Parts: sequence; C-alpha cells; structure tokens
Amino acid sequence: MRFDNIRLNKAFWILEHFPAILVDVREKEEYEAFHLRGAVNIPYDELADHELKKDRIYIFYCNNGIQSMRAARDCAMDGFHVYNVIGGLKGNEKDIDIQ
Repeated sequence: MRFDNIRLNKAFWILEHFPAILVDVREKEEYEAFHLRGAVNIPYDELADHELKKDRIYIFYCNNGIQSMRAARDCAMDGFHVYNVIGGLKGNEKDIDIQ
C-alpha cells in the first residue's frame, strides 16, 4: 500500500469529510509548545506502540515533513490509509491554525 503527500489545506478538507485523525509525530515538548487544532500527539518513535484502527484515515505532520513521511510510509506498509502533510508546519505556514 502507498501513501499520498498532501498540502495542509487538503488535510483539513479530508478531516471535514472523512473519519480521519490528524497526528503530530513531533516530540511531546514540540507538540505542547504549539500544534494544529484537533491534532493528537504520537511521537514517531512511539508510533509502533499505539494501536491504530484500520477503518480510519491518518494524516501525519511534523515540522518539515520528513518524520511524518516516515510515519506515513511505515503505516502504509502495514496496510493503513494514510497521508503525509508535505513540507510539514514550515511548508504550510499560511494554512496553520495553531492551538
């Protein structure tokens, strides 16, 4: 299975129309400093320890899109429906709604 790279505005559209979960794969401290509204924090290094549901869509993001791309790749290989926010937070600054 493969994953798609998407821009943040498409991620928000998916979140409005499908049973999707926005996942911040940065470290807890980075997440606590700021994160996208509605995101849950599962650091990349802890992703394998979480039970993800196959009936959900997962949208991963990080600061620059590298860790989230790894998360998307790993989960796609395990059969999950996933997307990566290309460019991460830095590459999508104009679309960011932080919490």
